[in-house]
Amino acid sequence: MKNKAGPVVEGIDFFGRTKEIEQAIELLEDGNNLILAAPRRVGKTSFARKLIDVMAEKGWKGINIDLQKTPTESSFVNLFLKEIKGENWFEKTIPSNLKISYGDFALEFNKNKHDFYRKIDEVLPHDENTLIIIDEFTIFLDDVLRKKDKENEFEDIITFLNWIKGLRQTKGSKIRWIFCSSISIESYLHKHNSTKRINDLTPFKLGELRNDEPQLLVKALADSKNIVFSDEHIGYMLEKLGWKLPYFIQILFRKIVELARDGQIISNETINEAYGNLLDEETSFDTWIQRLSYYDDDKRFAKLILNELSKSKTGKKKNYIEDIVYAELNDKEKTDIILQPLLKQLEADGYIMNDKNKYTFRSPLLRDFWNNQFGD
Repeated sequence: MKNKAGPVVEGIDFFGRTKEIEQAIELLEDGNNLILAAPRRVGKTSFARKLIDVMAEKGWKGINIDLQKTPTESSFVNLFLKEIKGENWFEKTIPSNLKISYGDFALEFNKNKHDFYRKIDEVLPHDENTLIIIDEFTIFLDDVLRKKDKENEFEDIITFLNWIKGLRQTKGSKIRWIFCSSISIESYLHKHNSTKRINDLTPFKLGELRNDEPQLLVKALADSKNIVFSDEHIGYMLEKLGWKLPYFIQILFRKIVELARDGQIISNETINEAYGNLLDEETSFDTWIQRLSYYDDDKRFAKLILNELSKSKTGKKKNYIEDIVYAELNDKEKTDIILQPLLKQLEADGYIMNDKNKYTFRSPLLRDFWNNQFGD
């Protein structure tokens, strides 16, 4: 297998997640639509595409729609049409008046939005087992909202969300949907009082590798590079990482390989050196830094909390964090309004966790990087 840290992995490069795949298949076959809930770099997109492959072996159709660079409703519909036009059934069923030219599409869509929505519903394969993946859904919603002139124009997004919900609830439909996003869909819609638009979806959490999968991943990577990596040193590496995400395992392994290529025999000291070298590599953690831009007015409080927590391995109690925010606002009511949803957001995005009534970084590696970059 190849050590692809960051890009979507498919085929033989996809590793593990056996139990999660079994659970997801059972939920889909039972008629559930899913929210794939996980922070960045956990492997949501790779997992979702693996599910398309697995379900294809069971005779299901599969459609993957990535909304990362889709900033408007019309571009969503445009992309949706382009994706489903690749299916044989589509050309046989699509009305001629939906065979549009892309140049005038946005204008026509804005004039006849509800008509377009209705016609797309009509051509979807509701009578066939189909899995549709919608990736980076929250980023799309936020990009659409940021292009609106006024906050109350979230009403347009509500119309869109209601249409998507209507598609999911078409009577007798055999289409199953999975919504993925590196930004928590639930937290985002909660902020806009719109969670009822997704109350029919089943949350499906994706976290670190389970059981012996972390060890097996390191061994597979070592075999692919013809490197001797003992069980003792694999254990030490994984203990140091703490949160055993494939991405974190892969980027640390890459740094260890660099030292091994220079002639070092792998030891705990080699692993420590590789770990230290990784902390200076900002590009490996840039998504965690960039993610804070979506916190809007809460960004400065999020940074204050993370900067402070990065200094502590054992974590801080909630009242300590309250004092940090209160010192900025000097207003108890505003502090209470901001803090609770902000802590939930930071948890959902994989920055922190609540462990025994203390908040601490979810990943020791991310904590050490954060302290290295932003700590006093």
